[in-house]
Amino acid sequence: MNNVLLCSPDFIRMNTNISDNANSKVLSTAIREVQDFELQEIIGEILLDKLCQMVKDNTINDPENKTYKDVLDKSQMFIAYKVIAKLTLMFSYKIDNAGVVQSRDEFLDSVGMDDVLKLNDMYTNKADHYCYLLQNFIMSHLSELPEVTEFQAWKIHSTLYSAGTSGLFLGGARGRGWFKIFPYRYQRGINWP
Repeated sequence: MNNVLLCSPDFIRMNTNISDNANSKVLSTAIREVQDFELQEIIGEILLDKLCQMVKDNTINDPENKTYKDVLDKSQMFIAYKVIAKLTLMFSYKIDNAGVVQSRDEFLDSVGMDDVLKLNDMYTNKADHYCYLLQNFIMSHLSELPEVTEFQAWKIHSTLYSAGTSGLFLGGARGRGWFKIFPYRYQRGINWP
C-alpha cells in the first residue's frame, strides 16, 4: 500500500506545533518513511496493509471497523511526532546542488546542532509515548485484531512491548513476552526465520 498515507500533512500541522507553512512535499516524504519503517515495525506489515486498504476503500469509519479506526487514530499521533523528530534535522540541513547546506534566512537565526538534537529528543520522547499507548491498545484488543495473532503473524516482526527509542541493540526481539503472542514460533523442532 505504498500509495496510501495514514496521516496527512494537514493533520500534523493541526495537531502539533509545526509551522503552517512547512513544505507538504517534505512532510509527505517523512510520513511515508515513518509509516513504512517505524510504524510497520510496531504494528506489523499485515495490520499496516489492512489499515491502508481500509483508508483507501474509505471503510475505516464503518461501525464494524471501530477497533481499526482506534488503531489508526493512535497511529496518527505516533506518526505525527515521529515525523517532527525527523524534520528537526531535515529542515536544519538540506541536500542541494552545492552539497549538504544549512538552512539560513536573513531574518531568522538558526540554532546549533546541540539544540536541534535536544529538540529531536523531545519529539522522539513524545512519539515514544504515543507508541506506548498504541502498543497497549493493541495488546488489550488482540482478539479483535486477527492480523496480529493469526498463524502467519510471525512474519510481521511486531514489537508490542518496548516503546522506548534507543541507539543500543541488545539482540533479538525488543522487550519481553514474544512467546506469549507467537507461541508457535518457539515450539520445539520448528525453525522460524
